[in-house]
Amino acid sequence: MDAVTASPVTSPAAAPASPTPATTKTDTGAGNTRAAQVAHSITGDFKTFLRLLTAQLRAQDPLNPADSTEFVAQLADFAGVEQQVQTNTKLDALVGALSDQQARGLAEWLGVQVRAASSAAFDGTRPLEIHTTPQPGAELAVLVVRDESGAEVARLAVDPTSAELVWNGQGTTGTLPPGRYSFAVESYKGGELIASQPGELFSPVTEVRRDGADIVLVLEDGTRIRADRVEALRGAG
Repeated sequence: MDAVTASPVTSPAAAPASPTPATTKTDTGAGNTRAAQVAHSITGDFKTFLRLLTAQLRAQDPLNPADSTEFVAQLADFAGVEQQVQTNTKLDALVGALSDQQARGLAEWLGVQVRAASSAAFDGTRPLEIHTTPQPGAELAVLVVRDESGAEVARLAVDPTSAELVWNGQGTTGTLPPGRYSFAVESYKGGELIASQPGELFSPVTEVRRDGADIVLVLEDGTRIRADRVEALRGAG
């Protein structure tokens, strides 16, 4: 990887974009409780149904007994309802199991370092690796560094063909103090800005959320990104 060298340049600054936060919450416990309550109610109703049916048989006129097909139809109707309730109970249990499996899958993201457009902490000594996508035809590339407040603190000329840069804390007037910094790489051709991309850095995942069908990762600096926007990942370290 190439080390970044300072070379003041004059060009427009572009701030990196921020993903949109979203949150959601799934609760399968209430569904399982409701299913259990319904099943319990059906069981009680079935016992009541049998008592009523027995009383009906005992009270019928022996000389004019009720049609047996009527009893069969009543039993079939109630059995169908009971079977449907049992099916719903099994489906609720299956949904609960799948939700537990998904929750375990989300937990696997925690602590993992993912590479994405975000800020990074500079400790004052250890260089930071910044990843970017070179722009075809770019004649000049400038690394724009901003501090935690968003103020520009450095514009450094870098190799326009390099996909990986190393920033050693160098600012416009010297080495910058420890803190959080964000980066953008501006590409120029013929003296005109042709692209501006946020620098990508590795950052640990501190929280995982669901937004509908999407998985949203919350990084150490609070940045939120969709899991499908992660360019690379590595173990905690």
